[in-house]
Amino acid sequence: MHRTLRRWAARAALLSLPLLGLALPAAGSATAADDPALDWANYERITLSKSVGEPIDLAVLPDSRVLHTARNGDLRLTDPDAGTTTVVNRIDVYRNSEMGLQTVTLDPDFAENKWVYLYYSPPLDTPAGSAPQTLPAGEDDSYWERWKGHDLLARFKWTGDALDLSTKQEIIRVPHNRGQCCHVAGDVDFDADGNLYLSTGDNTPASGPNVNGYAPINDAPGYNPGLDTRRGAGNANDLRGKILRIHVEPDGSYTVPDGNLFPPGTANTRPEIYVMGLRNPFRIDVDPATGALSWGDYGPDAGTANPDRGPMGYVEWQTTTKPMNGGWPYCTGDNSQPYHDFDFATLTPGPAFDCSAPVNDSRWNTGPSVLPPAVPATLWYGDRDTDQPWPELTAFGPAGGQAPMGGPVYHYDEDNPAGTKFPAHWDGKTFFGEFSQDYVAAFTTDGPDGPVSKLENFLPNADLTAGGQPIWDNPMDLEFGPDGSLYVLDYGDGFFRENPDAGLYRVDYAEGNKTPNAEFTASKTSGHGPLEVAFDAKRSSDPEGRALTYEWDFDGNGTYDATGTTATHTYTDNGQFQARLRVTDPQGLSALASRQITVGNTAPTVAITTPGHGGFFSWGDTVPYEVTIEDPEDGPGGIDCSRLSWTFGLGHNEHAHPVDSGTGCKGTVTTPEDAGHGATENVFGVLGFTYSDAGGTDGVPALTGEAQLVLNPSLLEAEHADAQSGVEVADDDSASGLRKVTSFDEGDRLAYDPVDLSGISAVKTVAAGAGKLQLRWNSAEAEPFATVEVPAGDGWQTVTTALEDAPSGTGRLYVTSGGGVTVDAFTFVGAGFADRTGPEITVSGLTDGTRYGDSATPDLRFAAEDAVFGETTAAATLDGVAVDAGELELWRLPLGAHELLVTAEDPAGNGTTKTVTFTTGTSFADVRQLVERFHRQGVITDEGAERLVERIEQARVQSERGHETQADKALAKFAATASDRKLVKDAEPSAALVRDAKALRS
Repeated sequence: MHRTLRRWAARAALLSLPLLGLALPAAGSATAADDPALDWANYERITLSKSVGEPIDLAVLPDSRVLHTARNGDLRLTDPDAGTTTVVNRIDVYRNSEMGLQTVTLDPDFAENKWVYLYYSPPLDTPAGSAPQTLPAGEDDSYWERWKGHDLLARFKWTGDALDLSTKQEIIRVPHNRGQCCHVAGDVDFDADGNLYLSTGDNTPASGPNVNGYAPINDAPGYNPGLDTRRGAGNANDLRGKILRIHVEPDGSYTVPDGNLFPPGTANTRPEIYVMGLRNPFRIDVDPATGALSWGDYGPDAGTANPDRGPMGYVEWQTTTKPMNGGWPYCTGDNSQPYHDFDFATLTPGPAFDCSAPVNDSRWNTGPSVLPPAVPATLWYGDRDTDQPWPELTAFGPAGGQAPMGGPVYHYDEDNPAGTKFPAHWDGKTFFGEFSQDYVAAFTTDGPDGPVSKLENFLPNADLTAGGQPIWDNPMDLEFGPDGSLYVLDYGDGFFRENPDAGLYRVDYAEGNKTPNAEFTASKTSGHGPLEVAFDAKRSSDPEGRALTYEWDFDGNGTYDATGTTATHTYTDNGQFQARLRVTDPQGLSALASRQITVGNTAPTVAITTPGHGGFFSWGDTVPYEVTIEDPEDGPGGIDCSRLSWTFGLGHNEHAHPVDSGTGCKGTVTTPEDAGHGATENVFGVLGFTYSDAGGTDGVPALTGEAQLVLNPSLLEAEHADAQSGVEVADDDSASGLRKVTSFDEGDRLAYDPVDLSGISAVKTVAAGAGKLQLRWNSAEAEPFATVEVPAGDGWQTVTTALEDAPSGTGRLYVTSGGGVTVDAFTFVGAGFADRTGPEITVSGLTDGTRYGDSATPDLRFAAEDAVFGETTAAATLDGVAVDAGELELWRLPLGAHELLVTAEDPAGNGTTKTVTFTTGTSFADVRQLVERFHRQGVITDEGAERLVERIEQARVQSERGHETQADKALAKFAATASDRKLVKDAEPSAALVRDAKALRS
């Protein structure tokens, strides 16, 4: 279910990969013996830096130093020779979903002109938070204008150690919708003629109402235009979902070279477009030798085809020397299974799109309606080996999901003096990274426009593990350096942050002795001086297992201050220091690692109070959160909650789509109405928090603390367990996720991790067969805290099991079996950590079940207080008519029974009502009080008041004496007087007095 928690299973599976029967070159194989280039023991994957932030893109400088970006705007410089990584520039960026700092690219003439290109989202005046999916009440389509922004490609001069931000030249803006997920793409490359290629994403969420993993083409009235990818990727007059081709001039302006998809002057088109119809071409490459442009394009997430909607989700890799339409959102793969039109207003499917002439009839389209023909992909693949003609694309990696990363073409240079350059075997081959499946492949093409004739699994993780080297772990970017080595940026396991497994690596060809791995821990990385730090390098290793020597440079000044596996140093001066470790093997090969030590400021600690890690929710729920922050410098009174930012993401297999963000130490997160990924997909919630403090003493920079958790959807498919032992997963169209877990015998188990059962009262198990399942906590051998008894019967049965003895806190949930049961899914019953409770309503002034005299004027007050949102607006009706709080004149109501109904709804949509029933009547005292009140108000004349008081008093006295006839006569005279409009000026009080007299007479 959750990538960060199934790593051990994936690594175990790597060792069994050869059992698939594929011809995968491996150390010691005949193929490897014939060609040393295929002996994986001749390669090494060297860690250059673990300080990469949330890693996005890299560029190798001519001196083999590496620039790399993080989404938050940090540009880092890693110096492999020094073993250091520093943030050399911070770009001010707009952060929401996947927007932020994207690519960094060197100009082809960088050695002379020093230009470095960045593609990023400038802040602008975009509203905070996320845009709604539908128009707010009272708004029209002009509302969406406030959410418009742009991404920017600009270039800056490199000084040797940083960018000179004052030299900025703005090149091109790509307009987009903000406040929503997803698909920014944003890669840059150049051809041999100096033309610049920029890839852009379709700026459309992966999920959305009723998308279900198919084409998001929702232009229904009232919906956010960002839900319709036809406005961008399918629009020839828009720069989104494209690869642009321009030529940048010396002043930063650009011209359009000949040969793009739409010649200049073509009506309602953008001449910059070279390729259109793309979803998220995250990584592109231009081979300067052949002019071939290649890219990987992410696809939608439907796990199965739907005859009314379109094919299952395919991802693509393409290579071309000609402008083209990639087909999105109309066609995919080989175009044999086009998507269908779909009316999101009526939820009615339409005909299949014509891939030879797709028609864009979106109301947001500003370009031609008839588009160029869709070109089939060079390669495409789905979930499984049988979903495409190339089973290798899902067999090379044991993990699930599809996430194609285009990569570079390698050109062997015999004259390159670097001894670590890749061998000639890889000459002309295109390298490719699979982010979700953790592998890198090499493609052999028969020409620059394809087809692919050979796929090779390059340096498999099983061999890296056997050699004691770091594995491919969500490869994010690949680039060959001037030394002929492959530089790799790994995202690692996790979401939206610097994950522990993230890093910058270099792959060298190195026969024989391998470079050791330098790694160390520090007891403290921040604090106030004197700051004593204990360093420990025991985790360093040598691939050959030989003894290493250890040298420590505590302040990064180039002088080594101590030796040994462990060392201690006390920092006295304020500042930031690069503590460095150098390890050397007996043959003299060395490796460096560094870690920043900050003196004069202490990193804040972020702790999540609620929700719990692994807690449950349902799509569409609002989930309250609360975070506590400790920071010695800011102090309890100095915590600025506006600096606490959060991101909620839709986790999907091995990656996540950020869908919402905000700030504040306490608040709520509203989850999407549906996951939008199709029935087969493993989707969950990810909630992350980041707090940056105010900085330290003597100008010491601010530091950041982070925390993150996973939220489980209430429906957990059996086949999506984080770990499985002994069971098999089989297709079944009758199962909720179209798959089931079979062969669930005694001793077998499923495990879900993390799980927090707070707010869960029961579990509904959908299963077939007859037998028992046990729920256990943190161990498959622990005593069961609940037992699911599946009775004999035909087909799927739903069994509800109370969880009265459920454990507390976060743990690992095991499901074991006594045999005889096939399992479809588990649904956890209860709110979990979601807010499903409406506000509490209080009413004063009226008491339920009370009789009031109609002369009373109760002070009606009502209010609503929500446990999550605080004070909430309440509204009331009295006998079905809206009523405001304040003095309530009961004489205006008919005599008899009445109902006050107070309603309130919190921002999460949880409503509450409170009803107060009461009756009104009258008496001689009430009538006299009304006469006197109306007199004071000028409604009754002096003469009228005198007569009415006299008449009502006569009636009261006679009634008390039991003389009902006389009392009746007095009341009749009272009514006649009250009807005299010369004495009682207003009709409504007159009628009320007559009514009361009649009531007293009866």
